[in-house]
Formats: sequence, C-alpha cells, structure tokens
Amino acid sequence: MSAATPFRIGLSGCGGGLETISDQGLFELAALADDLGYECLWINEEHFQGGTNPEEGRRCLSPIVVATALAARTRRIRIGFSVIVLPLHHPLRLAEDIATLDVLSGGRVDLGISRGTNPKYLAAYGLKPEEIAPRFEAGLDFIRRAWTEPMVDFGGEALPVEPKPAQRPHPPLYMATYTADTAAWAARSGLKMICHGINSLANLRPIVGAFRDAGGDTREMPFGRFIYVSETDESARRELLPTVVNLTGRMRAAGLFRRPNIITEAELEPERYLEEMVIAGSPATCAARISALAGEFGLGYVNALSAFFGHLPLELLRRSLELLATEVRPRIGM
Repeated sequence: MSAATPFRIGLSGCGGGLETISDQGLFELAALADDLGYECLWINEEHFQGGTNPEEGRRCLSPIVVATALAARTRRIRIGFSVIVLPLHHPLRLAEDIATLDVLSGGRVDLGISRGTNPKYLAAYGLKPEEIAPRFEAGLDFIRRAWTEPMVDFGGEALPVEPKPAQRPHPPLYMATYTADTAAWAARSGLKMICHGINSLANLRPIVGAFRDAGGDTREMPFGRFIYVSETDESARRELLPTVVNLTGRMRAAGLFRRPNIITEAELEPERYLEEMVIAGSPATCAARISALAGEFGLGYVNALSAFFGHLPLELLRRSLELLATEVRPRIGM
C-alpha cells in the first residue's frame, strides 16, 4: 500500500460500530474514533432489535437521528449509512434529510442503500414483496434528480427540492446486496458497493466478482468483517470467545442461516465462527489477515464490525479500537 493511497478502515454497526453503548457515551467513543483517524462511522437501519436481556446485544437507534448527532460531535470522520432500506422511506423526505445532514456535516455523508427483503419489515410497513423493486428504482431515480436538478416534476408541476447536498454532484451512493445479479447491476448503474460483515467469504466471492466484472471498483468498496485486536493471539481468543458465543446464538435464534447467500448454520458454531468469520488476534496477526483479504478481493477499505453487534464489553471495544488504529493499520500492506 503506497503512502499516497493509505488503506482505509471504517466502523460499522447500528451505532457506527460503537453500539456496545447506546446513550450519550456513544459521543465519547465517536470522538475517539475521529481522533484515531477512522474513515467513517457506518450506521445500519435496523428494526425490532434488542430487548430486555443485556445478552441480546445492541439497542439500535434511529439512523438519521443518531447520524446527525454524531456529525455534530465529530470534526473529520465521515458519517455513512450501511444501509438505509430505501423502499421503507418516502424519497422526498429522504432526499431532504440526507442533503441536510450533508450540508450540516460539511460534506461528510456516504449513503448506502438496499432494496430490503426482510419479511418482518415489509409486514410492518404494509408492503408487498412485488412492490419492493419498483419502489427502490423509482426512489433512487428521484433522489438523484432531487440532488442534481434545479426543479423536479411533481405531476406536471416543476418544484425545487432543497437543500442540495454539499458534495457535488451528490454524496457517494453505495449498494448492499446478497446477490451477484444485483452487484453487477449496481456497477453498471454507477453505484459503489458495500459488503456486510455477516456474509461468509464463500458467499461474498461471487458477489464481489460480479461487481468487479461489471466495472465496479473494489478498492472503493467497504468490506465488512468482525474485527477484534488484543495484545496477543491467545488473549484475543480468551477475551472474545464469550462474545462470539452470544453473537452466534443471537444469529441462530434470528434464523440468519435460513436466508440465502449469507451464512450456513454450521458456520455459526462458535469455534468455527471465531476461526473463519472473525479477524481476531495480535496486531501483527490482524494486519496479516486484513492484508490477505485486500490481496484476494482487491480492497482498499475494510469496515470493522467492531462492537460485535453490541455484545463486546465496552472496555474491550475501546482497547481494540485503539490497537486497530495505532498498531494494525500501519502494518497493512507491508
């Protein structure tokens, strides 16, 4: 990795990878991430997460609201969405909200979007599966026009949509998908791609390959992985295993393995998950594993799912963030 193109590391989760804490302590962690030089805090749109049991993990906050608060508490770090489920939102309201956030943050917004196929979400919003694709395509087309055209047609009347984003022509647009066909469509449509960290590498390879073959730039693609850094490989395993047991139990209970192109039930066995799905160890070990991924997939950007969906204890999260930024990142590509 040359000095002119430093490897980028973002943080991802429903609280920007900091969701171990979901009150005002989140702002302190965000300021720390800003000071440590992380690229972006990526915030997921989630519904029906959490509960009364602390072992259930994260408490997800409303993404645009928390993004605005984080932008106000930081100076340099970008604020991203990984992702907004576009068909669940009115495109006019979303265009105005994201443009407003871009203006107030000084042009620091990255917008990731998806079609969204979660049946619980569709039922809650009163949507039918056959409505999703046309709502997504119409919404994306409207948002692009709202951000770049002086007037937008509303039933024969041309009206201005304001504000326009600070970034020109608009904030970067990222597509998240679990299918190769949609990945290729995203590349042909001029969208960047973002890869979620819950996918096994076996499932990600054809998706990334389709995006690359259709002209997508994998160096600009945030590639999600659960990452934990400790002083040694032994301490990392000892400290992280209880978190992985909780995390995989939650994923199994949610039936994640029943959804196609994500992960198998066998891969959710905690020991296997720790070995195959998680990058964990000393700074040297983590740097070597990230560098290997970068070489295989042509990456210039990794997203750390650093809070393990809120299951990682706060003191371990803070230390891992510091080691990842100061000890791992300088080693990547060496």
